[in-house]
Amino acid sequence: MTLPQPDSPQTRTARVPRYILVMFAVLAIVAIGLGFYALHLKRKVARDAQAAAEQQLIVAPSVNGPPEPVILYIANDSDGTLRKTQTNIALPAERSERARAVLRALLAQYLKPPSPHPVGPASDVRSVYLLNEDTAVVDTNSAFADAHPSGVLAEELTVASLVLTLNANDSKIARVKILVNGQERETLAGHADLRRFYEAGNLGQAVKDMQ
Repeated sequence: MTLPQPDSPQTRTARVPRYILVMFAVLAIVAIGLGFYALHLKRKVARDAQAAAEQQLIVAPSVNGPPEPVILYIANDSDGTLRKTQTNIALPAERSERARAVLRALLAQYLKPPSPHPVGPASDVRSVYLLNEDTAVVDTNSAFADAHPSGVLAEELTVASLVLTLNANDSKIARVKILVNGQERETLAGHADLRRFYEAGNLGQAVKDMQ
């Protein structure tokens, strides 16, 4: 058997120059570093978005007049209940804007850590439309549905919380439908049906049955 000579073509093919190995090592280190930096930026953006959403909801647009008492139905995931509580906020004079302000106050409670019922960061209510005297259409933003925790109980508690809070502060509102960014969706996050109108009376009885 004849071994290849030190300067033979076979030896030159198998030998990798040192500078190429060093270059690949440097590129690998840079790629890893960029990956960690991108992850850091992603987390920072998410934190900033959540903080901005909380600030937007907590610091509502200025409204003339003293704060008024409002009733909120706060969902609690630990025991699957809705707890009736009262807070004070300044409310607009117009009926649909009052309904929106009440729901934004409710979401503000869910966005404060630690939350008894987390919702997606930047969740908000874009508008509330009143149809006739007894029906409200709540238009939420995309973040409300896109980032909402998935699960039958979590989604049903969110819907019941919104509907009962509206009804508690405006007894004429008996039926509520939820839109997402102006469009109808099949579900909130895979379970709660958003194609239907929810009746406050039925949800109120369900809450009594759970207590």
